[in-house]
Amino acid sequence: MGYEVQWSVLWDQPYRDWIREGLYLTIQISLIAWICGLAIGILVGLLSESPRRPLVLLSACYAEVFRNIPLLVQLFFAYFVLPLLLPLSIRRPLYEIGWEWGSAVLTLTVYTSAKVTGHVRSGLNSVGKGLREAALSTGLSWWQMERRIVVPLLLRLIVPNLTTEFLTVFKGSSLAMAVGVMETTYMTQRIGFQSFRWVEANTVGTVVYLLLAWTVAILMSVVERKARIPGLLHRGEV
Repeated sequence: MGYEVQWSVLWDQPYRDWIREGLYLTIQISLIAWICGLAIGILVGLLSESPRRPLVLLSACYAEVFRNIPLLVQLFFAYFVLPLLLPLSIRRPLYEIGWEWGSAVLTLTVYTSAKVTGHVRSGLNSVGKGLREAALSTGLSWWQMERRIVVPLLLRLIVPNLTTEFLTVFKGSSLAMAVGVMETTYMTQRIGFQSFRWVEANTVGTVVYLLLAWTVAILMSVVERKARIPGLLHRGEV
């Protein structure tokens, strides 16, 4: 006898609450990691053209190291190894507040910030040396030039790349189940093990990530249109 699909099982308790809780945690982890990663990535990326050589090297090393180490490896390091390197007085509170969640946010933040750093470093080449020289000639300091002139233009140039990284954060959050974070993927597998309704459980997980990806893509496409620079080609244009 073949497998009979019963979608109604997903609305039974406690499965319905599990799906809702997992979705909430997925969005929470992803948004926090994205916001923090974006801020850190922009800052570290700007250091690549700092007048101080050590800061330039720091920016390059940060991007190369963290974006080239697999996300799952970084997650395991953050969860299993990092607490052991900390004093016991700090380690205990970490586990008490839920280091599973913290390690997932930390890992996604670092990985995303490294990817954003690379995009910022590439985007700086498009800003142009002449613009920087003109800004400095007005008496602005290096930091004032970056904050008031370079960054606003730079962000408009790299919006498509930031959209890709935003999607990567949501998809990468599924790896958090490996350390026990009860996000969407964890909850769908939990439903499968308890109810043996694997088709329904994995389908709802797939649909959730598709809807999240489409929602992010639509929102970021609006941002991209608003931030577009007249005269430059954008995605979908020839």
